[in-house]
Formats: sequence, C-alpha cells, structure tokens
Amino acid sequence: MSTPIIDELDQEFIDSFRSPASAGNRIRDLNPISFAVIMVACAVAAVTLPGPWGPAAICLIYVAVSIAAGVSKAFLPAYGKLFAVVGLILFVLRAAFLPGEHVLLRLGPIAISAEGIAQGLDFALVVMALCGAMTLFFTVTPMKNLMLALELRGVTPRATYVILASFQAITDLGKNTKVVMDAQKSRGIETEGGMVGRVTAFVPILAPVFLAAMSQTEERALALDARAFNSRSRHSYLVSLQPVGAAEIALVCAVAACAVLSIVGAAFIWN
Repeated sequence: MSTPIIDELDQEFIDSFRSPASAGNRIRDLNPISFAVIMVACAVAAVTLPGPWGPAAICLIYVAVSIAAGVSKAFLPAYGKLFAVVGLILFVLRAAFLPGEHVLLRLGPIAISAEGIAQGLDFALVVMALCGAMTLFFTVTPMKNLMLALELRGVTPRATYVILASFQAITDLGKNTKVVMDAQKSRGIETEGGMVGRVTAFVPILAPVFLAAMSQTEERALALDARAFNSRSRHSYLVSLQPVGAAEIALVCAVAACAVLSIVGAAFIWN
C-alpha cells in the first residue's frame, strides 16, 4: 500500500517527462540546431574578418558564452590546452618559416620576420576560432539532444543512433580503459613511469577493453530489439526539447546575417 509521499514523488517523476527538458540556462536550452547555426556563423565570421582582431574577438565571445552558459569549468581548460598546444605550434611554425622582408631574428636557416609573425598570428587565431566553435558546441549541447533534434527534422533514427553510439563508444572505451588500468595497478603491475613502461602496461589491457566494448555492443543491440527499434511505426520519445520561440529565431537570424555581412565584406571591401 503506497503512502501519499510515495504517490507525490511518483507524480513528480511522471510530470518530469511531460514538460520539455530544461538545463536551467537559456543558452543550454537553445535548440541544438539553432546553436549549431550560431557556432557556424561565428566560425565563418572568424575566417572572413580581417586581421587578427576579428578571430581574437570571436575567441573572446566563446569564453563569454561559456561563462553565461555555466560550462566555463569544462570549456576553458580544454580551450586553453588547444591554445597552448595547437595554437602555439601553428604560430611558431608559420612565424619561423614564412618568408618576409623585415627579418627580426635569424637562427641558421630560420629567419623570423615581422610578416611571418603577423601571418602566424592570423592563422593560429583563425584555427583556434574554428576549434573553439566545435569545442563550445559539444560542451554546451548534449549529443542525445542533437540527435533528437535531427531526428525531429527528418533524419532517420538509424543514422542518429549510429552517430550517437559512435560518440558513446569513445566515452565507454575511455572509462573501460581507466577501470582496467586501475585493476592492473591494484595487482601490482606498473602502469606509470616513462614512455616505455606506459606502453608495456598499455598493451595487455587492449584485449579486455575491446572485449568489453563488443559485449556492450551486443547488449545495445538486444535493448534496441526489445524496444522495437526497427519498427516502421512512428517512434515515441521520453524527452522533448524546448520549443523554438520568436526570440531564438531572431537571434539565429541576426547572427547568420552578421556572418553573411562578413562574407560580403571579405569579398568586396577589405580584401
């Protein structure tokens, strides 16, 4: 016999599926396709705007959006690593090997010029703006919400499942690898140290990791079959997305218009 408290909790749980899913943040509650259009528009603007200031401003916009969306703790460290590794390498390579008239420093065959530094800075910032758009999008948007939005726009459930399962498999492989590595460490096997030691410890875990991945694939196939995934009838969804309002449409149109203006400017004004 259920108590009133349990009945109230059950009703609250049921009601949670009747209303659209909400992350409690306006940016994270944007439709995934709308946010994808915004990120693509930012990437296009970063490529077409002149000089280093345009891409740099776009990168700062990513930082501001991540803070406003409440995902800065996940986005900023990842984006900072991209800047420190990829961005720095691209800048150094282009600054060191691109020819220029005003040579600032010569080290054997390497001649660092003012033109090379400028072009290296431009190129590195553009690449970082492109990487930032993708990084911020996947940080803000859950993959399942993106697949649901695509399916509601007419993409077949099989295609969305394959994409979602592929991304989930990467996550599962990382988790399984960590579990197996911890198990090996508890048995006294050295898993840390130099590069040779790490490679030697990593090779024996490949078999159990991939066997676990194959087992999980079989479990997913059985779960899909039990849920009549291959049925041709219309699928039902436990989760619904937030409706696209007029303000969201206006925001997407404004950002897309800015991207179009930057393309026009690159074609006829500053190039």
